[in-house]
Amino acid sequence: MNTTQTTDVYPQFKIFLTEVENSHFCITAVVTDADADPLRTAETIYERIAEIIASTGAKIIHERIFGNTPIYKNIFAIRNQKIQQHIPEDPGLVTYIEGESCYRNPFAGVQLRLFRPSHPDETVKTIWEGNIPRGRLWNRNGALFLQLQNLGPDHFSNGKNRQQQAETMFRKAETLLKSQGISYRNVVRTWIYVDHILDWYHEFNKARNACYADFGLLRNGKLEHAEEIFLPASTGIAGKNPQGFSAIMDLLAVNKMSNPDIQIYPLSGTRQRSPYRYGSAFSRAMCVVDSKEKWIFVSGTASINEQGESVYPGDLASQVKHTLEVVHSLVQSEGVAISDLCEATVFLKRKEDFPLYLKTAEALGISNIPAVCLIADVCRDELLFELDGIFVKSR
Repeated sequence: MNTTQTTDVYPQFKIFLTEVENSHFCITAVVTDADADPLRTAETIYERIAEIIASTGAKIIHERIFGNTPIYKNIFAIRNQKIQQHIPEDPGLVTYIEGESCYRNPFAGVQLRLFRPSHPDETVKTIWEGNIPRGRLWNRNGALFLQLQNLGPDHFSNGKNRQQQAETMFRKAETLLKSQGISYRNVVRTWIYVDHILDWYHEFNKARNACYADFGLLRNGKLEHAEEIFLPASTGIAGKNPQGFSAIMDLLAVNKMSNPDIQIYPLSGTRQRSPYRYGSAFSRAMCVVDSKEKWIFVSGTASINEQGESVYPGDLASQVKHTLEVVHSLVQSEGVAISDLCEATVFLKRKEDFPLYLKTAEALGISNIPAVCLIADVCRDELLFELDGIFVKSR
């Protein structure tokens, strides 16, 4: 088997499906009609997703919904009804991000990754914190994978300042990882959604750096060796959550266990250097490779040059082009192309830029990538565009 990609186009939405080696499936559903009823559209999308799950026999290992907060409970109820018809034991583990759709519909879209066990020793189980589902754990080829999601500080942290809340979030993640016999050093990817990011991104980085130092990720880490420090790939972007936390996080951790064939390594590329050089502790991308597949988790990438400076301020088209060149430089050395993108998120700072983005994307050949498109502040006020994504290729 190889990697296959299909796109189903409906009047109100698109569904992108990527199948990898008959074991992994990536689904991205994008609502494209501003006037479509969001709840009826959610019903139709989740009916199709439930059909895919039923036909493949795969298990959900990561799921995110993007939409406005007022419809959160209704979307969540629809999702549970459709999915639990096929998987009664499904715990309803979803990360819900409030992000305004570029297509101006209250419901922006859905991203899921699925895994189908092929051997009796390959199982998928839910990780619980008390009675709250927090993630999924699965085995494959002797390696252990753990996806945590919807991690905030806790409901007792609302009185704390935002930096303290962020620290609590990271330390909760470390505690949950250790409960499964691994640690934050096994984390390869984080997705972090920060409320009012421009107001406190510096403090957020201080919180992350302090926790990463405590976890041993930054031990003896010197700036002149920044590209050699093993740090997770990451997206840090503006995004509210229904719980009202200052930030929430999803993360993926991998423990090679008894599989010596798995390789895990960061990518720095040639067009940008390590973000740790200017205070942000993450890698440009992380590779997870085994005998069958290569996965590249590309961090949130924007129009920044080799010196860490923002370039093309106010020029969306040039920022999009520069960002794509940076991403291309990251993945091309691994034998991967833009066509191998199986999941992405596009972030635009200004909603009025969306028509220009579509025109630019068509010119650059990325108009039909599997991406949910959102309006969101990037970590710097002058940055108008950011892209993150997952690339996968059969070996």
